[in-house]
Amino acid sequence: MDNIEYIKYTFIHRKIVIYLANKYKIQDKKILEQIRKHDLDKMFMYLFYTKKNVSKIHRKLSSHHDNEIEKNHADYIEMVLDWESARYTKSDKPLNAYDTLYKYYPQLEEQILPILKEFKIDKTNMMMEDDVLNYAKSIKDVSISEIKKELHEYIDYILK
Repeated sequence: MDNIEYIKYTFIHRKIVIYLANKYKIQDKKILEQIRKHDLDKMFMYLFYTKKNVSKIHRKLSSHHDNEIEKNHADYIEMVLDWESARYTKSDKPLNAYDTLYKYYPQLEEQILPILKEFKIDKTNMMMEDDVLNYAKSIKDVSISEIKKELHEYIDYILK
């Protein structure tokens, strides 16, 4: 399958987002539910569409991206986790969430900065944390069966 590497990458990225949610002690059940579904749509779309089309569709339809969809607090938290996780999973995206905010999305400062402060990641050029790096290394060899499980869980979620 052409997109298997993108599916594997997205699987790992999702796990880092969830790891960070736990690290920052997010307790709200609705927010955690949303975070557990982070980017699952992309994994499924990669079965049918090119990476370019998946990215375009996902960015347009996902509330944790800067788009026309009205945002709530959970969306902004997911956005922060998405940005922060990128530096652990994407070599071409080395910025932490704070630096991502001010480089690409300064118009979101009012909504995002309080979350960064709450998570104590409200500084520029913060070093990557060893526990997150070690976790990322521990999950880098994802299996097809793990991916299938994720996709089955997503199907169950949307059909319930």
